[in-house]
Order: sequence, then C-alpha cells, then structure tokens
Amino acid sequence: MRRLALYVIATVVLLSGCQRDISGTYMTNDKGGVWWLQLVRTPDNHLTGQLTTSLLGEDGKVQRNTVSVTGAVDAEEVTISSTPFGFQVFILSGTLDRNKLTLTGMGPTPIILKRADLSDYQRQVNSLNAQSGAIVAAKGAIVAAKNEANARLQSAKALQYFVSQTSQTVEEMQSFDSEVEGHLSRLPSFEAKYRAVTERVADYVSRERQSAGDPRASVARGQLGVAANQAAIETYQLHNSEMSFRSSLEGSVQPLIASADGLERACRVAASPGELTPAQDNERTAACQNLSAAIVPFRKEFQAIASGLAHAEQVYVQERSAQQGLLQSANRSR
Repeated sequence: MRRLALYVIATVVLLSGCQRDISGTYMTNDKGGVWWLQLVRTPDNHLTGQLTTSLLGEDGKVQRNTVSVTGAVDAEEVTISSTPFGFQVFILSGTLDRNKLTLTGMGPTPIILKRADLSDYQRQVNSLNAQSGAIVAAKGAIVAAKNEANARLQSAKALQYFVSQTSQTVEEMQSFDSEVEGHLSRLPSFEAKYRAVTERVADYVSRERQSAGDPRASVARGQLGVAANQAAIETYQLHNSEMSFRSSLEGSVQPLIASADGLERACRVAASPGELTPAQDNERTAACQNLSAAIVPFRKEFQAIASGLAHAEQVYVQERSAQQGLLQSANRSR
C-alpha cells in the first residue's frame, strides 16, 4: 500500500510539474525572422501571454508585431490562440516536451519553439537587425547606383541637346551674317523713294503756284493738286512695305537673339563636379567657344541692320513732314 501511495503521489507531481513548467519564454528563429512567445499558466490550467514576431520584409526592413495570446494546457497538450479586437488571428495546438513546445496550425510545417531567456532572444534580434542593415545598405547602394546612372544619362542627353542647339544657333547666326549686306542694300532704296516722292510733290506744288491767277489753268491746277496728294499717298505705301520688311526681319532675328543669349548664359554656368566626364566637359567647352566666336560678329551685323532700319524710319518721318508742309502750303495759296 505504501509503495502504491508513493507511486500515485509521484505521478501527480510529475503531471503537475509538466503543466507548471509551461510558464516561461520560448523562441524559434530562422533567416526570415524571430518568434518570441511568453506564457503564464494560471491555477485553472489556462494560459495568458504574448507573441512577438520580428520578420524580415522584402525591403530588408524588420517588421515587428506583438499580439496577446490565451490558451489552455492539459498535461502535455497545449492550445494557444489570439483574438485581438474580437477577430481571431490564429489557433495553435501542440505538445510540450520538456523544453520544446511544438505547435501546428499556421502551415504545413510545425512550429518548434525552445525555451530561451531574454539574452538569447536579444542576440537573435540583434543578428536579424544586422542582417536587415546589410540588406537595406545593399538595396540603397543599388538604388544609388541606378540614380547615378540615370543622372549620367540625363546629363548626357542634356549635353547632347545643348551641343545641338549651340551648333544650330551658330549656323543660323553665320547665315544671317552672310545675308546682312543684302538686307542693308534694300534700305537705301526706301530712303531714295521717300525723297523722290517729296521732289515730285514739290514739283507739283511749284507748277500749281506758277499757274495761280490764270483762269485758263484752273483745271491744270486741280490736276496738279490731285497728283501731289496721290504722290504723298505713295509714301504711306512705301512705309508699309518698309514695316513689312522690318517685321519679317525681326521675326526671324529676335528668336535667334534670344537663343544665343540663353546659350551664352548657360555657358557661363559651370557644370557641377562629377556631372560630366572629361570628354563631355571638353565637348561642352568646344561648343561654348564656337558660340562665343560666332556671337560677336553676329551682334555687330545685327546692330548694323538695326541702325539702318532706324535711319530709314528717320528719313520717312522727315520726308513725310516735308510733304505735308508742301501740301498745306499749296492749300493756303489756292
């Protein structure tokens, strides 16, 4: 009897010890993360605690999450679940074998957690953080390399466009320079025609005055007055032609001036260090030198055209005023 009593007592102690031993901390880990389970057994064989997961995301960053868990233990049989905010997240069941807790319910492969203390858990978390840092750094280096490659590509495209625009602008300025003499040769003809009209008006007015007082010449005088006014109208027509020439010239030259000025300002801005390769920098320098060599004679020729147009306009104003004076004098003498 005594021996039987001792056996029963030992069995009860072993069972109670198994249930009591489940309280504690458990951990499992792999290359993808660390799982840290803390359990406390209540006197009525229920379990409370929390599960903390530290998982390595695709971006290399560690994603941490902690949920409260509840459960029950019956000898070696264990059930654990989590229902935050009333929504069931998971139910795990399994067995406790000494220091090993085997749970199923979250996939085809059982989860095996072993007893571990806080220092074990911290070492694994630190290792995971180091792995995360290495991945993030590697991804950052890849992104930086891509950004640098894109920046070089954009710089190359910008340089290609700049060189192309500079070359085109230089060609257009040189073409304008070669046409300046032809443009300038047209201006004296406007001035000569303005003066010729004034001479004709003066002649008509003079002839009209010479016949003043002669009744027989009244018709002739009227014809001369009409001829003088019609001649003066030609001045307006000539001026319209001059203004059309001016407008056409300015319409083609002004955009060229704006382009040359913009490119010249761009040449004065130094490229950022490392933005261009030595060969690209030499290409940019050569383009700017070509622009600088072409822009000086272009501005000189443009100034000659501008001065010629201004002088032609001055002649128009003078001759038109003279013609108006002659016509008014003729009207007073009638």
